[in-house]
Amino acid sequence: MDPRALQHAATIEDLQRGLADVAVDALLEADPTVEARYGDIARRTWRTEGEARMAHLAQSVACGRPGIYAGHVAWAVAALRARHVPEADIRAHLASVERALEAELPDDARDAARAHLYAARTAADAHHDHGDGLLADTSRDATLARLYLLHLLQRDTAEALALAQDALRGGMPLGDLYERVVAPALGEIGRMWSLQEASIADEHFCTAATRTIVAQLRAAAACAAPDGRRALCLAVGGDMHDVGIRMAADLLELDGWTVEFLGANVPAAEAVISVEEAAAEPGRAFDLVVASAATALSLRALIDLLAALRASPVGRSVPVLVGGTPFAADPGLAEAVGASAGATTLSGAVREAARLVPPRAGRRPR
Repeated sequence: MDPRALQHAATIEDLQRGLADVAVDALLEADPTVEARYGDIARRTWRTEGEARMAHLAQSVACGRPGIYAGHVAWAVAALRARHVPEADIRAHLASVERALEAELPDDARDAARAHLYAARTAADAHHDHGDGLLADTSRDATLARLYLLHLLQRDTAEALALAQDALRGGMPLGDLYERVVAPALGEIGRMWSLQEASIADEHFCTAATRTIVAQLRAAAACAAPDGRRALCLAVGGDMHDVGIRMAADLLELDGWTVEFLGANVPAAEAVISVEEAAAEPGRAFDLVVASAATALSLRALIDLLAALRASPVGRSVPVLVGGTPFAADPGLAEAVGASAGATTLSGAVREAARLVPPRAGRRPR
């Protein structure tokens, strides 16, 4: 990673709240009708939006990937449109954010941010069709994913579990069920929430229910004989999303790995301690760290984890496989942040893990 990029990102983060205030002041001053039209929530609404733009910009600058910020802005514009926010207000807000950055950032940080702002401006100007999600896919797997999600939206966890179990009994491997049914359903509820087709309560229920369902599906799956490889799986600090990394851990176990699963929101220091303590015990050393950053807002935490592992005499020799939504959107991101490899799918995670650490001689072949 470029230390200067990390410093510029830190500057944006340090000034984030102040920049959001400057942006909302500029917005309300340029158009006094905004306050009248939105009432008491005008300042709070647009300040919150401004903070979100600044937070994502910092992540984008840290990674040196303008597409991260552009993707966030495209998503935000679509979400605001879905909530019937006038187009003129969306444009005025983005312009006020850009003016605040130009006026308040130090010269070097402002220069570093410009490519990201340009990419975002282009993304906002383009028409992004978020489509019909799973509704547009007529394949059998998509139909199963729709039915699975429908049961969850109806708060019927038992029926969703039964559908998944029936698919397994019908011959669908657990990995295919995770990748082609469960993961797309979770992606769809996220898309529905962003376009105001589902509520936050819907999204939280579907995620919590899926966490329970995944645990039951894994418990019923046949266990592979361990082949001697050991992996530490976790979601990075601040990332509360653990269903994806849980499914990846399950599939690694099915491929012969012995997995230690730490779950969500694991600080970098704690992950390093786990690696070092395991290495001190015979037969417990980890061959691989698998880390998930489910959203762009977790990328700085992932960079911190990679830096902490590199600073550890033990951790620096352990390869790190990364994954999550940002890596699916940008396959080059894993290399940019300095990971050993990146995975864009669950099956890809299993393949990349085997490439990084092949089964050992004398152990069960795959």
